[in-house]
Amino acid sequence: STLMENWSNFSIRKYVAVVSLEQRQHYKDDFNAEYEEYRNLHTQIDKIKKNSRQLNEQWKSLAAGSEAYQVKKDKTVQTVLHHSSIL
Repeated sequence: STLMENWSNFSIRKYVAVVSLEQRQHYKDDFNAEYEEYRNLHTQIDKIKKNSRQLNEQWKSLAAGSEAYQVKKDKTVQTVLHHSSIL
């Protein structure tokens, strides 16, 4: 499951007051496991945003209907499909 799917199931009632070191460690491990996934997703999203900005700038310089335009269009579609499969 993904972080987004887990987030929709999140409930603050899942966690109760920490009363032992073992319980504290359990919560810490849960947090660290989720946080790593969050960081990975955030990194992927940052890369996608950067790539999108670059593609947008490149589009501005192309004449609609030109060969370069078509090549860029095809590459953009491939990139979007690739990123969709990642997320």
